[in-house]
Amino acid sequence: MVITPKFDLAGQFSEGLAPVMVDNLWGYIDNAGKICIEPRFDYASSFSKGIARIEIDNKIGYINKEGGYIWKPGS
Repeated sequence: MVITPKFDLAGQFSEGLAPVMVDNLWGYIDNAGKICIEPRFDYASSFSKGIARIEIDNKIGYINKEGGYIWKPGS
């Protein structure tokens, strides 16, 4: 049995990904609704030019479309 993920909140799609909230953490889904960056952020913005702003513990960081850090929060 497959259970469809349930999102608490969702942002707009940009560059093929959309931020979604699951259990008070933000991650990203693709156009098919598949989670491609696991929810682990306190905040997540839409992607622009291949990067997105995220926050963890009120510290700002930036990630690429694979979920890797470009700038780690608190760096």
